[in-house]
Formats: sequence, structure tokens, C-alpha cells
Amino acid sequence: MKSFFRENPTIAFGLGLPLLLVVAFLLISGIPALVVAPPEHDVLYATEYYNNSSDVQISVVNQKVQVAYQGNARNNRRPRLWRYSPKTGAVREIAILFPLDLDLSERGAVKSNKVSKITQIDVPDLDGLIVDSSSIAPDGYEFSTVRNGYSGGVFLGLFNSSRYRKEVVLTKNGRSVRLPNANNTVYSYNTHFIGWVVSQ
Repeated sequence: MKSFFRENPTIAFGLGLPLLLVVAFLLISGIPALVVAPPEHDVLYATEYYNNSSDVQISVVNQKVQVAYQGNARNNRRPRLWRYSPKTGAVREIAILFPLDLDLSERGAVKSNKVSKITQIDVPDLDGLIVDSSSIAPDGYEFSTVRNGYSGGVFLGLFNSSRYRKEVVLTKNGRSVRLPNANNTVYSYNTHFIGWVVSQ
């Protein structure tokens, strides 16, 4: 075999160059994971979030997450709220529970002659959290949704089908951390960043 390649250097070069390119690409793409520190802060985000047509609105005011119910919203779409921990790699849903005495009779109705009633909803799992709603976390990571194949896109793109799925990732200086797809959560343009948990 060695003598064959010595006698046919063009073939050896043709076979060896692609392998060298693959090895070089893998080494280069793996460098950010080695030199960039992992994320430090938990992140809060919502899925199935329709900002202008949901009866539940989630916002950050004075570094506190506020969840409000608007009785006269256009429909009863309800977002799901999630918390991802980069230290454990786990994502869990934060339950939004409505008080038993809350009047939901107006839900889904649009009445131009009536002022919408806004009710603040207590979410126990958010109590005591200090949240930074800046687009970039204090440790430099950013939250974004990307098409499936965010790492090594050149090679994955060659073999992926035409049906793309979106994923949520935290990125910093070339390093990407993919958030788990809990309960087959659909990540799309309706995924809404809430903020970074900086203290609790």
C-alpha cells in the first residue's frame, strides 16, 4: 500500500487533502469550546409567545419578571415559560398559575368600548430572582434562535434534509451552547427572550 502511494503521489494527495481539511476544520471549530468559558447565568425565555395577541404578557420591570393577564386580549394564546441552567444543562418549565377567583369570562373577547382589565399574576418560581433583560449577558453570551445545524454547518448542511428545525443557542466568540428541546418544544419566531438570572 505504501509503495502504491509512493508511485502515485497524485492519488495520495487527492485522498489525503480532504482528510486533512476535515481534521483542520474540526480542530478550528473546537477551539472556541476550549478557550471560551461556559455560560454562568441561567436564562429565562418563553415559547408560543405572541406578543400582540396573547392574553398573557411577560416583561421585566426593575429587574423583576412580571406576568400579567389581560382579559380582553384577542384570543387565549398562552405562552410557556422556561428556565435553562447552563451549570446542570437542564431546562424546566415554570408554571404560570391563575388565581381561582380570576374572572376569565371576558377571555377571547374584543370590546372596543371597554377598557381591558390587567391582572398581575404571581409566579412563585420567579420570587426573589434578579433578572437582567439586556440582550447580552454579563458574561458576554447572547440568546438566539438558529436553524438546526448551528455547529459545523458546512458538513451538516450537506446531509440535512430540506426540512429545517430551529434551535435555541447561547453564543459567545464562536462558542455555541444548545439548549435542550424539552418536551419537544417548538423553537420559532414565537420564542421570546426574557432575561438572564443574575441573582436569586
